[in-house]
Amino acid sequence: MTLSKEQINRYIRHIVMPEINVKGQEKLLESTVSVYGESTDNLMTAVLYLSAMGIGKILCHIKDDSGYESLFYNAEDLNNDVSIEIINEHFPADNADVRVIIGSISFINDVINKNEFVPTIVSMANEVNEWKGTLQAFIEQERLNEYIQFAGGGKCYNKEKNLLITSFSGALCSVECVKLILNIGKIHENLLMFDLLTMEFNNFDQDQYEAAICNFNIENNMSLSKKEIIKKLNDSKVLVVGTGGLGSPAAIGLAVSGIGTIGLLDSDKVESSNLNRQILHSVSRIGAPKAESAKFFISNINHNTNIITHVLELNSENAEGTIREYDAVIAAVDNIQTRYIINDTSFLLKKPVIESGVLSFDGTNTTIIPGEGHCYRCLYPDVNTRSMTCTEAGILGAIPGVMGFIEAIELVKVIASIGVTLKNKILMFDGLEMEFNIINLGKNPDCTVCGKKR
Repeated sequence: MTLSKEQINRYIRHIVMPEINVKGQEKLLESTVSVYGESTDNLMTAVLYLSAMGIGKILCHIKDDSGYESLFYNAEDLNNDVSIEIINEHFPADNADVRVIIGSISFINDVINKNEFVPTIVSMANEVNEWKGTLQAFIEQERLNEYIQFAGGGKCYNKEKNLLITSFSGALCSVECVKLILNIGKIHENLLMFDLLTMEFNNFDQDQYEAAICNFNIENNMSLSKKEIIKKLNDSKVLVVGTGGLGSPAAIGLAVSGIGTIGLLDSDKVESSNLNRQILHSVSRIGAPKAESAKFFISNINHNTNIITHVLELNSENAEGTIREYDAVIAAVDNIQTRYIINDTSFLLKKPVIESGVLSFDGTNTTIIPGEGHCYRCLYPDVNTRSMTCTEAGILGAIPGVMGFIEAIELVKVIASIGVTLKNKILMFDGLEMEFNIINLGKNPDCTVCGKKR
């Protein structure tokens, strides 16, 4: 196939990447991916990111398919190059190039036993600890059989799974799916196990499966009951600055977590070139203010969330008045100058900030608590604001998905005062290698904002 001018504009940030380019994008559009999940909600982000990045055909098997029509509509409105259908006897999974399965081990086992083998990406949800999950890619039937054997029988499907964690899993699976189709990067054939409450990411070889599953089944100690956590989240007000690549998953994550009031701030309008990664928006809302487009999407996820839109550009004149009304801020912006404004204003107002950045296949994340640790200027005291942008260097659509959901996860932990956050740490994500590394940080005593000499 040959990409049209409209398609080139839509996928431009993929096309400028040497690992993908025009040929790679054409291959994605010619590919078929089958996606299996236990509910429509659990598959939402996987389907949306696969659609956004230009997978030509998506076949879905959903155990509880309530609401699938709305998901399919959103996926096709996000990218009208894509067709999406329910898998049944007329669409066997072995017609797909890659298979993605997200769910409990009993569900995963059932899918695998009913279908012939194709390269498979599995994300296992933990039935004991809702903050934990796994990711592993299989390009050989034998390895997949061993995985099922080690994992055991599992438990029955539980609708109370943490949708924030399954949303994160869906973004991860989407990254790995593109790598498998295009044969780029390192396919993650070892078991990646993550605990997002404690921010731990561990890799296990095949001969470490027994130790891995023992670790997987250990529950986290929670300082608050689930009821207490929900009340704290319901009572909170969070501002998301930017509703683009990072702000889309961050806002979705806040909505499914039950944040009571979400502020959406953006001065831009929806453009076609946004849609390869900004899953809050759609073709039918091109030209609409992004903040209003985001509100439309989020309102349909959680009808109980109060959504406030700010159609404006955050600057030194309006930042204090805007941020003052919220308990915390998610920085989901694509330029250094606005990051400085958010950091400096939030420090003055003593508001926590969750900060993330993405470029190409990489991402970073850190949590800033004024008075308790570093700030953004400690990390980047004097950055050239005219340095390379995502438009020039490109970005894989699901990478900001991974990082944006981490922003939402960190925000939930800060508001609820649970778990271990990335305060005084920075998380580095390499999507090509599927590696997470966390580096300890310290406050810069010479920082012009939070240091002793300010």
